[in-house]
Amino acid sequence: MPTVTIPQARTRRLCSALIACALSSAGAHAAYYSTTTTSVSGSSYGNGPYDQTFHTGAAPGGSQADSAVNSSSGKRVIEGGTQGSARAETGGVHVVAAANVRLNNPDYNLNLVVAASSTAHASFSDSLVITAPGLAAGTAALLTYRVNVSGDLGIEGGNSWNGGWNASSYWSFTATLGSISTFRSLLNDWAPGSSERLLGDGRFGSLDITVPVILGTVLPFSLGGNASASVSLGSTPYEPSSGQFAAFSNLGNTIGWGGIVMLKTAEGAPINTYSALGDSGFDYRQAYVSAVPEPAPAALFAGGLLVLMAMRRR
Repeated sequence: MPTVTIPQARTRRLCSALIACALSSAGAHAAYYSTTTTSVSGSSYGNGPYDQTFHTGAAPGGSQADSAVNSSSGKRVIEGGTQGSARAETGGVHVVAAANVRLNNPDYNLNLVVAASSTAHASFSDSLVITAPGLAAGTAALLTYRVNVSGDLGIEGGNSWNGGWNASSYWSFTATLGSISTFRSLLNDWAPGSSERLLGDGRFGSLDITVPVILGTVLPFSLGGNASASVSLGSTPYEPSSGQFAAFSNLGNTIGWGGIVMLKTAEGAPINTYSALGDSGFDYRQAYVSAVPEPAPAALFAGGLLVLMAMRRR
């Protein structure tokens, strides 16, 4: 299990600076939730654009967006569809983005292009105060907390192709406690002439993060997640082309607070009895548990393909 730590000398300097800042704090702020999603599908061909896009409204407790574009004439087929959803809860955020495209271009005098992209963002902000019996407010301490990241990232596709294609899926999260932020991201990229590749430092699983804190003072906390997926296909005139690609970034299960792993004084003495209550009422000693089940990646892909099929039948 990876752990992010801060050197002891630097920790003491940070703690000293935090004491002055935290003791002057005016007080805590209410918990804050934010979600946004976008979904876009589009197509065009050489003798003019053709777009037919559908969007859904917001969902209670979060946001979601779907879109689809379809066109067919004889054996020529252009289809694209996207799905995005975001939800923020106390201690956890959920983001899912998926995009699918399909194109079949027989020997036509056309430049066909179909593209689809989706993004999702969710964030949660709170403030907490950590107190320990026998230790005065303003005491410098070191806290190790855990962030759990569970999900999937992928690209699938196949083609008999005379043209170009691009597909990518991306996710990231940022966790901030006190004055220290931790960022993690991962990009899955597939471009013409290359194999599918992963870029970034992202790993699914648990991350333990150690930060300096000041007991008895307000500590801001925030957790944010992003997901995106995009795919495009383009064909060459007079040459048969067909293909289908899908990309997904699924952090529906989830980016969540994993609880406090360890609390100790700046000198290294363990603090075994303490409280860590947020303005939201959340007990930060405990890990976040989502009350809402999330779809598996296979279900997400199936849902995207069903959107395409439904739009094609209209």
